[in-house]
Amino acid sequence: MIGESVIEPTFDWDSMAHRTEETSAAIDADSALMLRFKRGEAQAFELLFSRHLRGIVNFAYRFVRNREVAEELAQEVFLRVYEASAGYRPEAKFTSWIYRIATNVCLNEIRKPRFRALHQSLDADPADQLEKCAEGARNDEPDKLLHVEAISRILREALDEVPEKQRVAFILNKYQELSYAEVAEAMRISEKAVKSLIHRAKETLAQRLKPLLPELMPQ
Repeated sequence: MIGESVIEPTFDWDSMAHRTEETSAAIDADSALMLRFKRGEAQAFELLFSRHLRGIVNFAYRFVRNREVAEELAQEVFLRVYEASAGYRPEAKFTSWIYRIATNVCLNEIRKPRFRALHQSLDADPADQLEKCAEGARNDEPDKLLHVEAISRILREALDEVPEKQRVAFILNKYQELSYAEVAEAMRISEKAVKSLIHRAKETLAQRLKPLLPELMPQ
């Protein structure tokens, strides 16, 4: 009626925003933890750190092949996560988001001229490694661990020769066990592109390793 006061509805926009974010992150416990940290819960960040530190260190190690450097890169990754918390939105699964950060950190490191120079100077001659590995296989050395380590080293070096995008997709999927969808989110490409990159990485590795396999297998 005319003259009656109209009570306007009021909204708690911050509360609504929190509920919207929580809903989108409902299936991702890590994203929920990140949102809690965004709102000031320091313990939530500590839980994320403990959950993902080992995986990030292992991921970095596959690029730099140095445990100390890998640990330093992991610290940088979590520093970036910490700094990005204020603007964080759960638009992708947390693992995809953090590995996107980790990928950028690792690629920046291996692109540095000083890293490339050090990496090349520390690498032994692959031919010498193959000869030693094959000799061990032929002699049927009792210490099989040395043989396995030699093969692992050669595989790592072969992976170093895989083109950058293929290597990232392959490591995320095969070693970090991210799904094609998660890799796609981490790399910001389509799942079809991820499958293509991984397929090409396998082909590159197979081509590189095929001539070596007979020599590496014990008789």
